[in-house]
Amino acid sequence: MFLKGQKVGKYEIVRSLGSGGFGSVFLAKDTWLNILVAIKVPHKQSTELFKLLKEPRLQAALNHPSIVRMLAAEKENKVFFMVMEYIKGLTMEKILDKEKILDFETAAEYIIQIADAVNHAHNNKIVHRDLRPSNIILSEEGKIKITDFGTSVWLNNVPYASTRIGSPPYMSPEQFMGKATFRSDIYSIGCIFYEMLIGRPPIFDPDPFKILEKAQKGQITPPRLKNNKIPKEMEKIIMKCLAVKLEDRYEKANGIIRDLTLYKGKDSAKSELDEIRARIRARQRAKADLCWNCRRPLPHKEKICPYCGESV
Repeated sequence: MFLKGQKVGKYEIVRSLGSGGFGSVFLAKDTWLNILVAIKVPHKQSTELFKLLKEPRLQAALNHPSIVRMLAAEKENKVFFMVMEYIKGLTMEKILDKEKILDFETAAEYIIQIADAVNHAHNNKIVHRDLRPSNIILSEEGKIKITDFGTSVWLNNVPYASTRIGSPPYMSPEQFMGKATFRSDIYSIGCIFYEMLIGRPPIFDPDPFKILEKAQKGQITPPRLKNNKIPKEMEKIIMKCLAVKLEDRYEKANGIIRDLTLYKGKDSAKSELDEIRARIRARQRAKADLCWNCRRPLPHKEKICPYCGESV
């Protein structure tokens, strides 16, 4: 829709960043402020303005360090577009394509950031409905940024979002049935966490109806059966996110943060204790390996110093 070097109001198009089912995204320069921004152009331009404004208004209502900021919504030459902060980095999808799996500590840190952003959205009555690796950017500074709120909705005085929409490998059973709730995003976080540790979503099939069938039956292989090095605490968190029944999942995303932080704290304390014990053992060995009298090295298990003749 836009070409390199094209001027769109005060924005100069630098290059395309990609295109999805709902719109195309471009890197552009704000010639007034002299900064780089991301411009998203919805494919459907004939829709009424109030419908086009839904996504930018929703995203603009959120102010969180792990959510891409919406800067403006504009219309030039009958083309509607959104202006967002530009995040230099890679999507989680590209990272996982390259790395396949992440180490436990890194995955836990990313999930904590994702859950914190989702918790902020939920506190503002917003359900994302399309949490997946391609909608999560990792900045060059190592910070998570969630983007693409095109399918998101406000849940104000309604129990669920009735439109059936999302990405099948990351959709909860109720979302398939057009009844997405805040806990549907929790399920998606569980799918992403699972993929970070195993290399693929918990239910992977080209047929979305088969994904739905398995999801409804809870036919998910616990991650430790695929990699027994995964900590039990992490598996417990993942499987709680992926529970079939809503009431068995975390009620809020901050529950994920609480349990992961608790796990990391225990793990850190255990590592610190192991280090202390290792230092004590090293001192004991050093003490035992020297003669108390002449301070010369003793042969292994020797009870009499071969240098001074003293018993040790």
